[in-house]
Amino acid sequence: MPDARPVCSCGHDRYHHHARADLTHGGGGWLALLNGMSSTPKRIVFTCAVCGEAFEDTTDPVVLKQYRRYPYVQRPDDA
Repeated sequence: MPDARPVCSCGHDRYHHHARADLTHGGGGWLALLNGMSSTPKRIVFTCAVCGEAFEDTTDPVVLKQYRRYPYVQRPDDA
């Protein structure tokens, strides 16, 4: 069984529609975004829109790749 993902006090995880992702890009990432391309973020902080709690802060390459085209998240099959 995979490890449980962090949740806020409301019980929402990163894939819930109340979770907001705050993406941090590097200099090259911003240059790509300004030219209309997508870029992989360097860091993501997930915050709940209901309770306002920041419940996950990640630099995991797998998660960063899933959020490359945020808000069109490529959710894995096992999530």
